[in-house]
Amino acid sequence: MLKLPTLKPGDSIDIIAPASRCTDNQLILLKNLFESWQLTCMIADTIFGDDVFCANTDEIRFTHLVNALKNSQTKAVICARGGYGSMRLIPDLTKIAPPASPKLFVGMSDTTALQLYLQQQWQWPTLHGASAPDRFSPESIASLKSILFGDVQQIKFTGLSPLNDAAKKSGTIKSYIAGGNLSLIQAGTGTAWQLDARGKIILLEDTCERGYRIDRMLQHLTQAGIFKEAAAILLGDFIEGNEPNGTSLITHALQRFAQSTTVPVVQIQGVGHGYTNFPLPLGTASTLQLGNEMTLTCTR
Repeated sequence: MLKLPTLKPGDSIDIIAPASRCTDNQLILLKNLFESWQLTCMIADTIFGDDVFCANTDEIRFTHLVNALKNSQTKAVICARGGYGSMRLIPDLTKIAPPASPKLFVGMSDTTALQLYLQQQWQWPTLHGASAPDRFSPESIASLKSILFGDVQQIKFTGLSPLNDAAKKSGTIKSYIAGGNLSLIQAGTGTAWQLDARGKIILLEDTCERGYRIDRMLQHLTQAGIFKEAAAILLGDFIEGNEPNGTSLITHALQRFAQSTTVPVVQIQGVGHGYTNFPLPLGTASTLQLGNEMTLTCTR
């Protein structure tokens, strides 16, 4: 298992928008944040265009993605936003060979598609996280910085909750984490970036999805056999999916899913789309301790 590459002051990074666009002000804030960490930001003048769904056309976004992945002068690729559009780039991505050395790839949400492809086809570890200083807590941003610069070698999460009997049994699972946004994982079924869950700890999180939609996605993935050989399932935050009357059925959907599987299902808070959004390494060595005092320890 590989480790995430490490940044240092003076390094250059690429900021790209492989999916939707953020606002011009959000891009400025993002650039200012990284420059305050003494990093040089490379941003294409054509990062934003007039595409109706995405930050720019597929062709231009793909060019930005490939240039960033292959740029030997930069150390990391930072996705400015999720939204929609990353999966549209993967058919062309399958036609190129990976660079000799992995780069630090940071993103979440819609970029789950790209991260799954990079992890499974290129064997690159990636970082599930975002760096929008106007959307996430100072603690979340500080955690991101500490991981990017290698100030911490292990990230430990406590306060996890077991959601089924399998997770309540004492035991240790040593593997690595894969996954990300539930909607994208479902969308990847049958594609070149379909989640390979065998022996892995699978992270699932989402936003703006009502309870019945979460239930439907989990049912689809279950019936497709995606979770069949997973080592464990890690449920992050599922936010902003209230019913029209203001109530939420998300907890019911997650609990029903957990009770229906023999795979240990564990809930972790502060990983997902919420204001508190701690970054989580994907594809690096991780240890999940089950039982009464549950912990998750990830190597960066």
